Amino acid sequence: MMRIFFLVTFAANIVLSLVSWVILPDNVAIHFGRNGMPDGWAPVWFHVVVFLGIQLVLFVTVFFGTKLSVGLPSRWVNLPNKDYWLREENLPRTQEALSSMMLEFGTAMFLFLFFVEVLTMKANLSDPVRLDNAFFWPSFILFMAYMGYWCIKLFFLFRVPKNQP
Repeated sequence: MMRIFFLVTFAANIVLSLVSWVILPDNVAIHFGRNGMPDGWAPVWFHVVVFLGIQLVLFVTVFFGTKLSVGLPSRWVNLPNKDYWLREENLPRTQEALSSMMLEFGTAMFLFLFFVEVLTMKANLSDPVRLDNAFFWPSFILFMAYMGYWCIKLFFLFRVPKNQP
């Protein structure tokens, strides 16, 4: 089920980026200061290409990263209790748990990026151009809190079971 949410949030971001290309002006604010005022501008095509590039890199990393990381030598894998979890007999559970965690993280990341893109579009369509910090900062703080929760969850998920050596 999480795979479907992940794919839907990714697709929604792609569609939103393409829509932004059509509805935004030729020159858009791509960076905003703390006060919400723009301090960086670029052509709309550049804005769209950057957003699409970020989304594609994140998609590939999340969707295929688990399969790649489990096949690497253990010295290149950063995982809690990796000596236990990278044993041959534990690899199927490890891969399933990592995949689930990464899909959950990727879904949250794409939801946050979607919200940021909506705020960026809204800012660029307003006069004067200004990012609505009343929505951005709380969403950013919420996403950072989620990342903290996700990291703690990862450590608990990959602790060595009590009955194991």
